[in-house]
Amino acid sequence: MALPLVWLADVLRAAGLTVVETPGWQERSASGVQPAAPVGVLQHHTATAASYENPAPSVQLCIDGRSDLKGPLCHAVIGYDGAVHVIAAGRANHAGEAKASGPNPAGDGNTLYVGFEWDYQGVEQGPSPEQHAAALSATVAVLRHLGRPFEAARGHKETSVTGKIDPGHVDMDRFRADLVTKDQEDEMTPEQDAMLRRLEHELLGPRGPQGEIQGWQTAAGPRTIVAMLVDLVNKTAAGDQPAAQQQGPEQIKAAFEALPADQAAPLLAELVRIQQQRQPAPGA
Repeated sequence: MALPLVWLADVLRAAGLTVVETPGWQERSASGVQPAAPVGVLQHHTATAASYENPAPSVQLCIDGRSDLKGPLCHAVIGYDGAVHVIAAGRANHAGEAKASGPNPAGDGNTLYVGFEWDYQGVEQGPSPEQHAAALSATVAVLRHLGRPFEAARGHKETSVTGKIDPGHVDMDRFRADLVTKDQEDEMTPEQDAMLRRLEHELLGPRGPQGEIQGWQTAAGPRTIVAMLVDLVNKTAAGDQPAAQQQGPEQIKAAFEALPADQAAPLLAELVRIQQQRQPAPGA
């Protein structure tokens, strides 16, 4: 008889992830009284240092288990490069006893959760951007398949009764908020996605070589339009009206001068439209 999670690789692949199917994963299951019947997804880190050169060093360990705990130790390992290595389709020894968390009940965590191990060290080392993005996509895909809300995504540190800290360097509240954003992005048309990316580029400037926000070059140094508008609002809120009136226009002018013409034009047109809407109607 097929194990409960034989759908896992197909669901992850359909989400656009790079999926590596480890040999025998569809028949692999840990022993236990209750079979896997997941209502949520649990995030872990492996506590093993990983790198782009060696992105998934813990795959075999997660298959075989440790001297004190038999494998499989998760359902999938998410490598430092973002590839997802599918480990098991049955029960996995990854969660132990779980306390109630979010919409998920207390009980046998190995039954209640699909377990994702992110392959990174977790204390001195956090997850890579590719790893974090893959975990978001994988979690959204699995929760959709299970018909469960995004609040059903939990960290081991939120369910553990023994004080686990994983996944380290991951704010689970922010992670769940990002799941909602990811889900909305997945629902967008290609045209909507392109428009969103263009707006992001115009407001935040070109990205750096590692994907970092750089801002546009201005007389005051690298600044994003968003940051300059925040400064202007803060000065106004603080009652510094003269400074806001004096510096705000100059900052905005510098930002527009830094923009290529084809990007400045639509933003300027939108500002003009907003200003026209604010004008009082004739005779008012």
